[in-house]
Amino acid sequence: VAAVPRLRGFPPQQLANTAWAFATASHAAPTLFDAIARAAVPWLHDFDPQNLANTVWAFATAGQRAPALFDAIAAVAAPRMCEFKPQELANTAWAFASTGQRAPALLNAIAMASVPRLRQFSPQSLANTAWAFATAGQRAPMLFDAIAMASVWRLRDSNPQDLANTAWAFASAGHAATVLLDAIATAAAARLRDFIPQALANMAWAFAV
Repeated sequence: VAAVPRLRGFPPQQLANTAWAFATASHAAPTLFDAIARAAVPWLHDFDPQNLANTVWAFATAGQRAPALFDAIAAVAAPRMCEFKPQELANTAWAFASTGQRAPALLNAIAMASVPRLRQFSPQSLANTAWAFATAGQRAPMLFDAIAMASVWRLRDSNPQDLANTAWAFASAGHAATVLLDAIATAAAARLRDFIPQALANMAWAFAV
């Protein structure tokens, strides 16, 4: 309540951090998020990549729609993708896909920036990136090929949700990756008791497709 009337005086990092904090705490604050969105748009050119990524991640995690903010961030961020760290690339793609906010130019820029750096991605970031592009319906065959190559050696470090999301993403995108799916099957078979029902269902669906 105290922050809302003062947000226009917050610097970019404080705006991003405030949104991130409330989303991380799972504390519903729609009035605050609406005010952050309005306050942030005029200053987005002063946001660094981490601030941009944290802001969209926070809004998506909180389930807070902000189309004008996301459109403005897409326009500002797309030319700067080479400045984003792997986690920031993955989180940005995930946030736009999760909210259903269409941003094809931004996703193309994310794909181009990600391909040569996928070995730096964590298993979760690889899975989330594939999931995001499949969910958004964004065709990116070079990205999916590169994710398949980078993921197959990291499956031991992938948790059940990452395995299921990766299989689901490749099936949803209609992108063949036999070697990857064989490796996922082997990695998952010994751990099926750790899968939640939805992950099991998604895995079964992906292999059937």
